Amino acid sequence: MAYVKVRPPVKIYHLTGKDNLNSILDDGVIRRFNDTECWFCESLDKMRAYMEQTVMCEGKPYYAVGGQLCRYPKFVPEDYVLLKLTPSHAKDNWYRWDQEIPPGSPRGLVQAAKEFSMLKIGYRGDMAFRNAEVIDVPLFLTDGITQSRCRPHRNCGNSCLNMSSVSRGNTQIPSTA
Repeated sequence: MAYVKVRPPVKIYHLTGKDNLNSILDDGVIRRFNDTECWFCESLDKMRAYMEQTVMCEGKPYYAVGGQLCRYPKFVPEDYVLLKLTPSHAKDNWYRWDQEIPPGSPRGLVQAAKEFSMLKIGYRGDMAFRNAEVIDVPLFLTDGITQSRCRPHRNCGNSCLNMSSVSRGNTQIPSTA
């Protein structure tokens, strides 16, 4: 694996199971668990592309932490949420993992590996955050619509308000829910 240091992002997105949501918000931290990094995307477009090439590919093989060969299970969008997070410190612990490919690989494979590598960034350690907005995954995947709401949590600052909005592109549209 080839790691490349990157600038700390201003906002990030993280896919997690709904069953993890309360503990993440209570702790104000995304934990790395058994890995050296926790992984994020820098935009919703990158998150969608990343999900389409990973968790949404039922049966596709991947290597888990420790090198064990696994296969993606059936993805059930209703079991997940996306978190839009603001990192709480500017530590220089951000890296991109450049996908490794064998020398002499076809140009198409080289390009696909480069594009996949650009979809995600990793934070070495447990990543603390200030603000968290919860995005409904089924709405995000079906309509490109995100229903976002801030949930009170330990590190919730003044800029983190209880709100509900639906966004299409860059336009915020108040929710009727």
